[in-house]
Amino acid sequence: MSVIIPWAADGTCQHRGEALGWALQRWDATGHQVLLGWLEGETWCKARAVAQALPDATGDVLIVADADCWSDGVEQALATVADGAPWAIPHGKVHRLSEPATRRVLAGEAPAVRMPHAQAPYPGTPGGGMVVLRRELYEQVPLDPRFAGWGQEDESWALALQRLAGRPWRGRAPLWHLWHPPQDRMSRRWGSPEGRALALRYRRARTPAAMRALLDEARQPA
Repeated sequence: MSVIIPWAADGTCQHRGEALGWALQRWDATGHQVLLGWLEGETWCKARAVAQALPDATGDVLIVADADCWSDGVEQALATVADGAPWAIPHGKVHRLSEPATRRVLAGEAPAVRMPHAQAPYPGTPGGGMVVLRRELYEQVPLDPRFAGWGQEDESWALALQRLAGRPWRGRAPLWHLWHPPQDRMSRRWGSPEGRALALRYRRARTPAAMRALLDEARQPA
């Protein structure tokens, strides 16, 4: 198993760095290979961050995990993929902890539903948080590098995976998200006009052939 954590290595946000350190402690305890997909000095792109780490991944199963979260459901998700599920989402609801609750967790307290939240728990967006899948599937259906900045890359990737590989297995464990300041974006819903336009194209790609053509576009030289 190889864990790939996409990471914007600009060093400007102490809160994100602390969340990453907390998550890395948990990943290290699993014994899986853990890789940071570093992007430094360029516009954030989750797809490029994953691609940076992918050549060093030794596992035939990948866990693509955001740097600010953790779910205890990951081992069950790995087991379902080993049993034949095309891809898996370890978590059910996302629990975005408040800044004070995050401080408690970073100080050593276990995250808990009773802790103050930054917002009410909600079902996690497929493609975000954590995703477990075979490496060969990721290579066939990767994140789209045309999504630059923050927003829409996760949901669009999930649409591509569902169209080309089938529905995922989904666990019910909480996903604990540590607080940090939000990234600049057009709105809470949309990251940028370009990201919104591309995401709408993913929504309109309702057949496997249409989705494959959309992914093939991303592989063409700029």
